Parts: sequence; C-alpha cells; structure tokens
Amino acid sequence: MILHTIDFGPVWGASGVQGFFGEGYWYHRLPFGPRFDGMTLVAKTATLDPRAGNMPLDPQTLQPKERFPKCMKVYPRAGMALNAIGLSNPGIEELLARDCWQRLTQPFFLSVAPVGKTPEQRLCEIGDFCGLVRQEVFAAPFGLQLNVSCPNTGHDFRRLIGEARAMVTVASDRLSDRGVPIVPKFNVLVPPAAVAEIADMASVSAVAVSNTVPWGELPDRINWEQLFGTTVSPLVEYGGGGLSGAPLFPLLLEWMEKARHCGFPKPINAGGGILSTSNVRALKQTGAAGISVGSVAFLRPWRVRSIIAQAHRLWRR
Repeated sequence: MILHTIDFGPVWGASGVQGFFGEGYWYHRLPFGPRFDGMTLVAKTATLDPRAGNMPLDPQTLQPKERFPKCMKVYPRAGMALNAIGLSNPGIEELLARDCWQRLTQPFFLSVAPVGKTPEQRLCEIGDFCGLVRQEVFAAPFGLQLNVSCPNTGHDFRRLIGEARAMVTVASDRLSDRGVPIVPKFNVLVPPAAVAEIADMASVSAVAVSNTVPWGELPDRINWEQLFGTTVSPLVEYGGGGLSGAPLFPLLLEWMEKARHCGFPKPINAGGGILSTSNVRALKQTGAAGISVGSVAFLRPWRVRSIIAQAHRLWRR
C-alpha cells in the first residue's frame, strides 16, 4: 500500500505485535516462533503520558515483567485470545528519548491512543503527541495510526469514534509539513458507512480495520458463553478485555463486503482473525488494500511466514 509516495507494503503488523520498536518478545525467538520478514512495523500503541495499564513492563527493556501476563488469556486450540493490556506504556517522551524509532531504516507506523476524560483533553493529547513527534528527526518515513477503537482505555470507544474527525484534523495540522500519512483505526462494531464519512476527509490516507471486540458485544453473532464456558469474562477484574482471533474473521469479512458496496473512498488495511493463507485470499476478494497480522503470531506462529508471503503474491503481482 503506497501512501504519500511511501511504500508500506501489503502486510502491516497489528499494533504491538513486535513491541514498541520491533524488538519482539521472548517467544519470537523460539525455533517455531513467528517470522515477520516482509511485514511493516506498527509500534505498540503509546499515549501522551505514562500509563501503567494492566501489564507491568520492565522499565529498562519495556518487555512484560510476567512471562505470561495475567491480563491475557490465550486459547490456542480455539484460535482465539482475550486481552485487557490497557495500553501499558511509558509515554511518548520516554519512547522518543530511546532514539529507536529515529534509527529505523524501513517505513513504519507510530500508534497513538487518547485516554483523557473529556473530548477537549483527548484532542489536546493528540496535538501534544504529534507536536513531540514533529520535533524528532527520523531516518525512515513513517505514518501515524490513530487508535480510536481500543476497548481497554476505560472509555466507550463509540464515543471516541464521534471525535475521530477532530482528531484527524489536529494530527494532520501538527504533522502537515512532515508528509505523514494519517490512518485512523476502527472496530468492526462501527458501521462502514460511518467510517466512510471520516475516510472521505482529505487528510485521511487510509483506514485500518479492526481492533479487538469488547467482551459481551454482538451477542447475536458471538456466543460468548459457548466460546469461554462462562457468562462472566475471565478478565472481569481488568474490565472484561477484548476478543481477538478466529471468531473475528467472519465479522471482518462481512464488514469489508459492506464497505465495498457503499463505495468506500480510501484504501483499507484489514485485520482480525487472519490465521491462514485462505483468510488472506478471502480478504483480497473483498477489495482490501492489504492486511494486518496480529494474534496469529502467538496462536499459529508457524503460519506467519506463509501468510505474509501469500499477501505479497496477491498484492505485489
């Protein structure tokens, strides 16, 4: 996918699948761990100020302190996971001070999420975040993902969707002289027609769909009790969490089909439950301009290389 003359490729990582800077996680180094060659880095979502979230991080390495974080439940046989990480991060100033993004040599994406209590605070966060980024010198071109659909911020993400237009405007104004593509990220719970209205803005380069589905949503489409054997989230102490993996893929396909029929105005990077090469082919047929790879990295790590290769064959030929 080429945005502002920058080739971001047909495969993007889901935010954080390779950590903040592409450093990865301990299981990536196992013999059967995922191989990300040919995938564009999308940094783990950051916030303006430090945020503890629910996943304690080592202050030196920024790796999770827990080998198996308590705020995550993984179900490999069912091809799904539930997480309530809560955007754990040290804040954008600390992340920029490490001078890691600045030294990357391939195009990448930063990801930001607003977490303020009021719309005014959230807009200020986006503006200040972009203002800090604007002051840095990067060796490689980069884009910005506006994560307005994370279910673990403590907000009703539907309310944030209503603010997305203003967030895009603020981010674009702050970074206009840097030629940074702006890519808002939406959940499949948001109707394609509503997303299309925001995507139609001149300052939006593309959109990313989707994020995890909050616990208990779409009960007519997701049988939560059947999936988890309970009507209460296994992560209830962390707010319930968001679902990723195989149950999301049918929802993503349906969303993409609706988007195609409503004449969607911008390229779509589609992700959510991609666990096989056949999933990649199905998304190509819906008109997706590329895919994002996320939970497959720990649910089916041995398939990551073939999924990326399939996407390159389909979109690069």
